[in-house]
Amino acid sequence: MAAAAAFLILVGGYGNAITSLKFTPSTSSLTYMTQTNVAQMTTWLSTHPANSSIVYAAQEAWYTTGNIFSLILNPTTGALTTKSSISTGPMVSNYGGGCVHVTPINGGTALAAANFNSGSAFVVPLNSDRLTFGSGQVLQFTGSGPMQNQKSAHAHQAIEYGNEVIVADLGSDFVRRLTKNGNTWYEAAKIQFPAGSGPRHMVAMNNTLYTLHQNYNALSQSTLPALGSGGISQVVANFTIVPPGTSNTSGMSAAELLWAPSVTCGASPLLYASNRDDPSQNDAIAIFETTPALKPVAHVRTGLKHVRGMEFVGANKEYIVAGGMSGGGIKVFKRVSAAEGYLTQVAAFNSGQIVQPTGFTWIKV
Repeated sequence: MAAAAAFLILVGGYGNAITSLKFTPSTSSLTYMTQTNVAQMTTWLSTHPANSSIVYAAQEAWYTTGNIFSLILNPTTGALTTKSSISTGPMVSNYGGGCVHVTPINGGTALAAANFNSGSAFVVPLNSDRLTFGSGQVLQFTGSGPMQNQKSAHAHQAIEYGNEVIVADLGSDFVRRLTKNGNTWYEAAKIQFPAGSGPRHMVAMNNTLYTLHQNYNALSQSTLPALGSGGISQVVANFTIVPPGTSNTSGMSAAELLWAPSVTCGASPLLYASNRDDPSQNDAIAIFETTPALKPVAHVRTGLKHVRGMEFVGANKEYIVAGGMSGGGIKVFKRVSAAEGYLTQVAAFNSGQIVQPTGFTWIKV
């Protein structure tokens, strides 16, 4: 398969704009295209699975409800045009709704979102244009945990798994399993994790759940029995993601989790987990094999500080783009073989034009 000539990478963050960067593998360049003012704190971005020019942005902003914006991307200029928006649920005091994640589900006919501050999930059907919204449903969670950041439920990610939407509730130490009865979503089951662990992001596949725990800086593997089977989820494995040589983890926290097949034929698929705020050097991406058993195999230093967001780039997940919310800019790493060190940096952008990058999506151009 011929390599793409270039990729357009969209960057969300804590400013008011979504930034468009052009990544050209042949020249190892990552260059600025434009910025589009959309709304304050559009921290998570995703594209429609059938039309990558349709972009959805989750607004995490304080002092307002959580919101999802639908936008049209001009792939030539990188400019975005806002087409519609919808509230994802009510505010909580002065903290806002805090919509931190949005993803298309059901073949791109609906969206699922997670509201951190209000501790809820939101599911909304899309109209046929995939830009405007039907009537959405808020699923409110309750609970708390022993840590300072667990005074109430805090949903942080919502992902599709079969006919379910699975929600990581960082505040209550639960992963919540949602399904539908007719047109109504409800919580069918929940998986409890150790008190204080703070489940943040997940990968679910083949009756297996991988969960990244923010507060414990840990990655766990659990069974994921079919709903209605009577089976109870069991922890199979649990590992720290903290790199060797880092002794003080008091200010660290885990953030993003990605899964991909190996670039080497026949080798184990891999999980990539990001550390944040490593005090010893800079943040590392922890890499794990998943077969025949979960096993840490590498930690790759990024030169970034506070790697909250990272995402695959390319139809075959050839690259990972990562951002330092607290420093280091944005970097693109190529996925390479174990013998080559798993990841190698191929491009970087650090002009200061992007305010606290947190989320990414991409299209081929």
